[in-house]
Amino acid sequence: MFKRLGAATKEFHEKELKDSVEIIISDTVRSKAPTLYVETRVIRNVNILSTSRDLEERKMEVIAHWANVTEKQLAANPLIVAYRQLKRQLGGDTQMLPAVEGLLTRGILKGRFPKVNSVVDAANIVSIKHLVPIGLFDFDKIRGSVELTLAALGDQFIPIGKDKPVKLSPGTPVLKDIEGTFSAVGSRDSQRTSITVGTRNVLAFSWGIEGIDSKVVSQALDQCAAEILRISKS
Repeated sequence: MFKRLGAATKEFHEKELKDSVEIIISDTVRSKAPTLYVETRVIRNVNILSTSRDLEERKMEVIAHWANVTEKQLAANPLIVAYRQLKRQLGGDTQMLPAVEGLLTRGILKGRFPKVNSVVDAANIVSIKHLVPIGLFDFDKIRGSVELTLAALGDQFIPIGKDKPVKLSPGTPVLKDIEGTFSAVGSRDSQRTSITVGTRNVLAFSWGIEGIDSKVVSQALDQCAAEILRISKS
């Protein structure tokens, strides 16, 4: 399973330069999660498709791989445990599962894989393979420097699929640029920076804490970039 993903990553290392941006980690975040680190990749010249036969086949492979895994077994996985710890450290919506665990329990363990578009679907496949969260944003819609911080009272944005702003719970970990919040990390993202058919450059974001090997996070982002580029050029 996932042999083609490894080949894509090798090609990425040989032919593409790593491109990333610095994320400023606020003092408030650092005080709650002292060992927190972030990783990014900028993936350029992408081509957004609705889906592909290849991607749909891979989704079926993922579903088959997890078919006999229970939520109890999933909850005991060391990476799942570590990302729960990260969520506890930062706080926010206590009812929301960490991103990967939520994707698995709400859909994949029940035989369903979400369909968004080729780029988001490819990232979700890689994310599930590594059990590492990957957030995607339209890089050209981000203005100025990006900060990982905690939402303040009154912070809001228009989420994907909505036409009106929603207020964020104070303390929710968020990504902000000079125009405001564009992601409640791991739970919902803004319409403004969403991946659409017009997206050409993508910012991929992930994170971890002590107990989550940074090499695993880095490899997941490399593989995500490789897969998105492969799909874009196919």
